[in-house]
Amino acid sequence: MKKEDESRLESILKTFEQKLAKSKDVKDQRQSEEDVFYMEFKRIRTQVVRPAMEDIANQLKARGHNSDISEVGDERSKRDAKITMSITIGGVPSSAYAPENTVSVSFSHTGHTTISFHASTPMQSRRGFAGLRGNYAASEMTTDVVEKKILEVLEEVFSPG
Repeated sequence: MKKEDESRLESILKTFEQKLAKSKDVKDQRQSEEDVFYMEFKRIRTQVVRPAMEDIANQLKARGHNSDISEVGDERSKRDAKITMSITIGGVPSSAYAPENTVSVSFSHTGHTTISFHASTPMQSRRGFAGLRGNYAASEMTTDVVEKKILEVLEEVFSPG
């Protein structure tokens, strides 16, 4: 190979290797940010969301309603982490095929910067709703915010209308 062509090939490969290294650095940084956010979500789930859900669950239980709080998440891939509160409304008939007495609220780790709030309410009188209710930065997640979001859903369910 001619010296000129060899030099050109060397330049091409060097440029490629630099871009590849930079791309790997960006990927590693993104992965690191995702890992940090996942750990922050787990902290929020344990220290903020669960205690708020437990307080509401205790009050609901005292009034004849049942609730269950569950957590899921794939530790290996750090995906699909969430906490869900399922509420069974006492005194409302239901069946396995039409759970008209069940409310579900959950906070989940979405992406690497957002915590999403989802809710599902009974379909009584066509007022039911299932879906996303909001996205929040980790810094916005306080006990007060969690309680207010859950209470908004419960108000829809328990208010006559």
